[in-house]
Amino acid sequence: MVRTPADDNTCRAELHEAAQELEKFRQIVETAELGVVTINENHEVVYMNAAAEAMFGYGRQEIMGGDLSPLIPSEHRERHRNYVERYVRTRRGKLIGHTAELEAERRDGSRFPIHISFSTAEVAGGLLMTAILRDLSKEAGLEREVRQSQRLAILGEMVATVSHEIRSPLALIGGFARQLERDPDLGEKSLNKLNIITHEVERLEKILNELGDFSRPHKYNWMETDVSQVVEHVAELMEPEINRAGAQLVVSRNGSLPPVMADTDRLSQVLINLINNALQASGEHPKVEVSVEPESEGVLLEVRDQGPGLKPETIREIFTPFFTTKAGGTGLGLPVARRIVEEHGGRIELANRESGGAVARVRLPTAPAIQQKLPLDGV
Repeated sequence: MVRTPADDNTCRAELHEAAQELEKFRQIVETAELGVVTINENHEVVYMNAAAEAMFGYGRQEIMGGDLSPLIPSEHRERHRNYVERYVRTRRGKLIGHTAELEAERRDGSRFPIHISFSTAEVAGGLLMTAILRDLSKEAGLEREVRQSQRLAILGEMVATVSHEIRSPLALIGGFARQLERDPDLGEKSLNKLNIITHEVERLEKILNELGDFSRPHKYNWMETDVSQVVEHVAELMEPEINRAGAQLVVSRNGSLPPVMADTDRLSQVLINLINNALQASGEHPKVEVSVEPESEGVLLEVRDQGPGLKPETIREIFTPFFTTKAGGTGLGLPVARRIVEEHGGRIELANRESGGAVARVRLPTAPAIQQKLPLDGV
């Protein structure tokens, strides 16, 4: 049979149409929010979409053509390889065509929960196995936030009731004690006892105030803010206290900062808390360094001390309400600071420095990035 130019044109048109159809499906898979990873019979990755790259922290050029193992927690790698080999031999498997919730491993070694479904296809005489992945860590985070909000609501009601019942008699005790302290006929032993009473009353009042600050919903006055101006304001505000302590506060700004959406008073509250903690950790004649610089997603604020550093168990518990390593501390300052930072759409962490001492890092997103994270008005 002789092919005509018309036949060639028809064939080219059909091939072009097929290529367009294939590209359409490729774009659908490539832009899907779910991760897609396909391996062959040899446990080698033959495809990985953009969502899977973001999920695991690897570029596809690092994974495709190589073994699947980097995406699997180390203790499960050999078992998974054996499962694939058995399926290739028998064409039978418990998970094919079903879904499961498993644990995956990112490039940085961190683990995260995933929802995964498996499917297979025979292509050009070979077997391809595809996993469709959904990262459950965000959903787990939302569940934790809901539970935390519920706990805070209950705690807020309890604190309001208890504070109301305690504040009045506490104020009377403190008031009467201060009056008696001014009695010229009071003996030294009695005066010392009254001093203890007034000191403990003040401590209890401080606990009530901080507990209320921790449990009450915060109202924010949002505005575009230059974080370096907040740092300068706090440094000026704390200068008398710094001088009294014989301390040194060194402030540095590195690079041009993007604006963040913030309540400057609340952000100042966080910074004051972190600087006070650094001063208390650094011993006599402390030096505290505060730096602010731009980073990929916004602004990084660091407060560094020259103290002995933090024990691992302290780092794990440091943001737990009422946990404190300071004599007379309430254990509420850092939980309040974390809440404020998170309600700014940011995050806060404490770690040890290689050169000694500890560092508090506060990361805040740029103004446009936080718009969807702002609490509702009045919250």
